[in-house]
Amino acid sequence: MTDEHSPPLPERRTVLRAAGASLALAAAAGCDVGPAEFGHPLHARARGVTEEALTYATVLDLDGLGRGVLVRTRAGHAIKIEGNPAHPASLGATDVFLEAAVLSLHDPARSRRSRRAGRALRETAGLPAFLEERRAALAAAGGAGLRLLTGPVSSPTQRRLIGAVLAAFPEARWHVHAPLADAGAAEGARRAFGEAVVPVHDLSRAACTLSLGADLLGPGPAQLRQARDWSAARAPGRAGQAPLPRLIVAESVPSLTGAKADQRLALPPAGIEALARAVAAELGIAAAGGAPHPEAPGIAAALRAAGPSGLVAAGRGQPASVHALAQAMNATLGAMGTTVRLIDDPAGAAEAGDLAALAGEMAQGAVTDLLVLDANPVLDAPAGLDMPALLARVPHTLHAGLYPDETALACAWHLPLRHPLECWGDSLAFEGTAALRQPATVPLVETALPAEEILAHLAGRPAPAEALVRETWREAWGEEGFEERWLAALEGGVVPDSAAPARELRLRPDFDPGPAAPETAGFTALFLPDPHLWDGRFAPNAWLQELPRPLEKLAWGNAALIAPQDAMALLVGDGAEAEITLHGRSLTVPVVIAPGQAPGVVALPLGGGRRAAGGVEPGLGFDAYRLRPAAAPWAAPGLALRPTGRVRPLVSTAWHHPVESDPPPARRVAQGEVIPPLPPPRSLYPDWSYPGHAWGMAIDLDACIGCNACSLACQAENNTPVVGPEETARGRAMHWLRVDRYHRGPPEAPETDFQPVPCMHCEKAPCEVVCPVNATVHDHEGLNLMVYPRCIGTRTCSNNCPYKVRRFNWADYARATGAVPVRNPEVPLRARGVIEKCTYCQHRIVAARTAAGLEGRPIREGEVETACQRACPTRAISFGDVNDPASTVSRARREGRHYALLGHLDTRPRTTYLARVVPAGTRADAMPAGTRADAMPAGTRADGVPASTQAESGAPEEPA
Repeated sequence: MTDEHSPPLPERRTVLRAAGASLALAAAAGCDVGPAEFGHPLHARARGVTEEALTYATVLDLDGLGRGVLVRTRAGHAIKIEGNPAHPASLGATDVFLEAAVLSLHDPARSRRSRRAGRALRETAGLPAFLEERRAALAAAGGAGLRLLTGPVSSPTQRRLIGAVLAAFPEARWHVHAPLADAGAAEGARRAFGEAVVPVHDLSRAACTLSLGADLLGPGPAQLRQARDWSAARAPGRAGQAPLPRLIVAESVPSLTGAKADQRLALPPAGIEALARAVAAELGIAAAGGAPHPEAPGIAAALRAAGPSGLVAAGRGQPASVHALAQAMNATLGAMGTTVRLIDDPAGAAEAGDLAALAGEMAQGAVTDLLVLDANPVLDAPAGLDMPALLARVPHTLHAGLYPDETALACAWHLPLRHPLECWGDSLAFEGTAALRQPATVPLVETALPAEEILAHLAGRPAPAEALVRETWREAWGEEGFEERWLAALEGGVVPDSAAPARELRLRPDFDPGPAAPETAGFTALFLPDPHLWDGRFAPNAWLQELPRPLEKLAWGNAALIAPQDAMALLVGDGAEAEITLHGRSLTVPVVIAPGQAPGVVALPLGGGRRAAGGVEPGLGFDAYRLRPAAAPWAAPGLALRPTGRVRPLVSTAWHHPVESDPPPARRVAQGEVIPPLPPPRSLYPDWSYPGHAWGMAIDLDACIGCNACSLACQAENNTPVVGPEETARGRAMHWLRVDRYHRGPPEAPETDFQPVPCMHCEKAPCEVVCPVNATVHDHEGLNLMVYPRCIGTRTCSNNCPYKVRRFNWADYARATGAVPVRNPEVPLRARGVIEKCTYCQHRIVAARTAAGLEGRPIREGEVETACQRACPTRAISFGDVNDPASTVSRARREGRHYALLGHLDTRPRTTYLARVVPAGTRADAMPAGTRADAMPAGTRADGVPASTQAESGAPEEPA
C-alpha cells in the first residue's frame, strides 16, 4: 500500500545490479591459479569433487573479533563459506554474516580504483607518490598532525604495524571508532574489579542464567559458541535425563534469546536496572540498594540453587551499574572460573583515543593528515558530529575501504581495500584464541591493498602482507620450528593453545555499582544493531537485505519497533508513518508492532538509510544514526512520537493464512511427555519400498534459535537468486528454506517459536500427482526431485503443496542485465518459468556416493551434510539415512518428541520435527482461547490492534 507521500520502492533493475554477485564465480577473474600462489590447502583434494576444488582454513572478523571458517574454492575462486570445527568461535557453524561473505567478495560494486576528490583515477601511481610525499613532510615534524582512525582491531599484525607507525612518528595519534562499542561494560568491570576486563560466558555449564538485556543467542562475535553451549546444556534435559537449565531474560525489545527463555520479563531500561538491584540485594550484595521487586526473590532463589553453575549476563548498551551488578552477582555465586571467565579485551586499545577526541582536534585545526582505515564515521558518528565538515578542515585525508562509501566520498583520497578472503592477516576470537588469515581466492581487484601493507608503507617498512604476518609470528614463536608451526596453524585455521589466560580478580571490597538511573517520562529510544545489516557495514549485501529479519520478517528496509500497548494508545498499526523527535532532531519513519516489547520503548535499528551503499539503492530504510546522541548512544529518554496519518510501504515475507490448529504447527511438550503417534496411514496409492538409502531430515525445534543461518546457507549453496524488494513484496522471494516465526498468547507477552521449513520430500507427495508433465518425481532413495527441462510453469504442484515450500522463478534473475555470471558450479542455474525447491543438497549426496563407489565402501554415517545442517550453530538439523537404525536422524525419529508437520494429511514427509521442550508442569501445546493469526502481510494495516498470534508461511500463489 502506498500513497503520494510514500517513497517508491527501488527498481528491481537497481537491486539486481547489487545482487549481480549473488550467483557468480566463473567469470570473476579469467585465469586459474594454483594453491601455492595464494594459500595453503587444508585438504589436497576436496572429497567427492574435482581435483581443482580446494578448501582453505581462514578467519573472518566481526567487530574486530575473528570467527574461523573453511572456504571451498573452485579454480581459485571462493564459492562457499562453512564454519571451521577447530575454531572455538565457530565450532563448524556459520551465521548470516559469514555466509554472505562470498557475495561481498564478488560484489561488482566494490571499489576498484583509487579516487581523488571523488573521481576514479585511471592509474594508481599517484597514490603511493602521495604517501611518500606526505611521509617526508610528516617525518620532519615528528608526525605532528598525523592521525590514524580505525575500527576495533584485534589483529596482532595490525597492532604491531600501528605501533611501528607511532614509533616512526612520535607525535602521531591512533584513534578507534567502534559504533557498537559498549562503554558501560568496561566501566562496570572497573567498578566491580578495578580493571576493564571482559567476561567470557560458558553456557554449557550454566544451570540457571539471568540475562539482563543480553542477547546471548543473538548476532555477535560470540553467537556461534554461546548458542552451541546453550544447546549442549539442554541436551540431557531434552532426553529427560536431567532437569532443564533455566534461562531467565529481562529485556526491553524482543530478541532471539528472549524467544527461547523459560521466563521472560518485558521491562524498560530503568526496569531492568531495578530488577538487577533487587536480585543482587536478595543475594546479599548490600551495595546494590534499590526497591524490592516482585520477581526478584524467585530469580535469586534459582540463582542461589545453581551456585557456581549460575550465570548473570548484562547486555550491550546496559548502563555501567547493571554490568557492575552482574559481575558482583557472578562473584557472589562463585561462578568465576565455572560459567564466567574474565580476560583482557582482545580488541581493547587503552592507548588509543576515541572519535570524540579526534573530532575535537580536527575542529581545532590540529590534524593535517588523517588515514581512515576500514571505518565509516560519516555514516555512524553520533548525531550532531558533522564529520563531512570536519574532514573538509583536514588538508590531507585518505580513506581505505571495500566500497566508495560515505566517508570515502568525503575524503580527498580513497584507496580500495582488499577483501579478507583475498589477503593475509590474523585476528583474535572473542575469548582470545588467535588464527591466521590466508587468501582463499585470487584477488578480484588488482588495485586493492591489504590494510597491513598500507600501514607498513606508512611506517616506512613496505613489504608484502604475508611477510608482515610471518614477521609477527616469528617474533612470537622464534625461529626454531617456525615453518612447521606456521603450516600447522594455516591448515588447522587456529593457533593452538592461544586463548587469553583468565584473570584472577576478586570483587572490590568497596564495591559500589553507582547511582540508579532516574525515572523518565515519555518514550525511550533504544538503538540496536540490525540483525542483518549490523552497524550498516553489510547494507551493500543483497542476500542480507532480502533475508527476512528473524522476528519482524522485514526485508529491504527497517522500521521503528513499538509495543502493542503503545500502538493501541496511538491507534497505529504496521506500516503507519510517524515523526520521531529526539533532542531537537527529527526523522519520519514507518513503525512495526513488536509483540512482547516493553511499553514506552521505541527500538531504532542501526545501519539503514545508507546514502552510499555500493550497488544497493540509497535510502533503503531510515538512518537512526541521525538521532543517536553521543551522551546516550544506546538508551536515550525524551523521544517524542507523532503519527502523521500516512502509511509507508514495507517489504515483508509474513504472508500467511490464519493458524488456529490444535496442536499448532510448531509443537511443544513438557519434559518427559510423549507425542502420541498418528493412526496408521491410509492411502489410495500403494506403498513403495526404499531398500537402499532413504534420506531424511529431523529438525529439533528445542534447539532452533531462529538465526536464519540455515536459510542463507541454502541460498549460497544452491544459487538461489535475489529478486529485489518489489518481487519480495509480491511474495516471490526465492528462498528454498524459510524460518517460520510463531507468536502465541497475548501480544503484550507472547510465547515465540521458530520452525525451519524446507521441502518435506513427502513419500506421498501431493505435488507429484498433479504435475501435467511429470516434472516433479521421486527417485529410488526417496528424494522429491524437479526435472527442470520438463517443467512448463503451470504451478499446480505449488498450489497442491500444503507446506508452501515451492518457489516459482518468475524472471531470469540470475541472468538479468547487470548480473555477473558468478555461481556455485556444482549446482545448475534454473531457467525462467520453472519451480524451484530444496533438494536435500542432492549434489552433495551424489559426491559422497561417487567417493564411496570409488573406494568400494558404503556411504558413512555423517558423510553427507546438507548446507543448512552444516551452518546450524546449535546442531538442530539432523540428516541421514532413515533406513540405518544407528543414524542420527533415525535416533531422532525414535524420540518421544518426534512428529510430522501436518501429519494428519498422510503425506508421509521425510522432513520431520522434534517438539520444543518446556519444564514439567508447564502448558505445552494448548492454544489460548481466541488466539488467531494475522492473515495480512506487514505494511498493509494501519488501523488495527496487532494479532495475538502471528506466523510466517509461504506466499499465496498469484494468478499467472
